[in-house]
Amino acid sequence: MDNIIIEKMKEEDIEQVAEILIDSWKIAYKDIIDKTFLQNLSLQEKIQTLNEEYKTRTHTVARNKETDEVVGVTRFGKRLDELDKFTEYDGEIYGLYVKPGLLRKKIGSRLLLHAKEKLKEQGNHKMIIWCLKENEPSRKFYESMGGILLGEKMRNIGGKDYPLVGYGYEIE
Repeated sequence: MDNIIIEKMKEEDIEQVAEILIDSWKIAYKDIIDKTFLQNLSLQEKIQTLNEEYKTRTHTVARNKETDEVVGVTRFGKRLDELDKFTEYDGEIYGLYVKPGLLRKKIGSRLLLHAKEKLKEQGNHKMIIWCLKENEPSRKFYESMGGILLGEKMRNIGGKDYPLVGYGYEIE
């Protein structure tokens, strides 16, 4: 999509970002994560969390220039979890989501490349992104973007453990 700009999330974007996050989880993880957990995801709670995070964390959005609609979101920075064996990866994409219905329009690619460039500007040399092991579409996307499968770890979501896989990228 040529009419997309990538920029820092504005406070007035919070509700749209929350909707993207909730809808993405419910669609992408419907056969992976516990159904009850997904059904209980709350838009109001996500809005509240994003309002709190907005003060201390940076979210980057993909925005349709013509409609001002937020069509994707990512968050990235220094590694959050340095307890694994991938210590040479100093940057991390914590999450990358595209509005359901707009996949395969290069929005995710633009967000990933933007995060990679910003992480480079921050002095990082390598970055990692984790995704659910059973999330095949995301895994194929990260591989198509040059990610190298590094390994696995477990993450507790809603009281249940799920395997994640990490993809590493050189930041050139």
